[in-house]
Amino acid sequence: GKTGSGKKFYHNMIPGSSVKSEPFYVAIITPVIHYCMGGLEIDTNCAVLGPGNKPIPGLYCAGEVAGGVHGNNRLGGNSLLDCVVFGRVSGVSAAKYMLGADVKPVDLIEVTGGGLSGAVEGSKLAGGSYEDKMNGAGGASAAASATGSGGGGGYTMEEVAKHTTKSDCWVVVAGQVLDVTKFLGEHPGGE
Repeated sequence: GKTGSGKKFYHNMIPGSSVKSEPFYVAIITPVIHYCMGGLEIDTNCAVLGPGNKPIPGLYCAGEVAGGVHGNNRLGGNSLLDCVVFGRVSGVSAAKYMLGADVKPVDLIEVTGGGLSGAVEGSKLAGGSYEDKMNGAGGASAAASATGSGGGGGYTMEEVAKHTTKSDCWVVVAGQVLDVTKFLGEHPGGE
């Protein structure tokens, strides 16, 4: 298509003898960050390493904030894989740190009755994206605060654990119970 100046193609039409007297337009080009290759050093559990290469208790990271995962040069397209894999590893590690022996392994297929395959069913190029309705009024809404044992006016974790199907799905984020049933169809990992 045509550019902002209305030209479709730029041809070198200046004779060599006229180069000295012709105006030239210059733009300042500055570098930008496409992907950050540096970051915090982590171990195989995504624990951030401090002095002496010892893990800092309770501090985990993944994605661009973690450095060294890709070596000296990241292969194009690997950043999403990096975020998903190390995001899951750091999430499990953080749960183990917080819950200790009370942490329970979760199998998405078992928890959802086979509903979460991990397959991506749609994208912007396929006519829709999970982002399309993400900020709409019909998204996930806070139901109440979650408590470990009840009695505080919120839902217990036992009550939340009963809502694990595609037609009735609750999660707890930062102590708040969220009904994410309507969001499941838009979730990037699929239903």
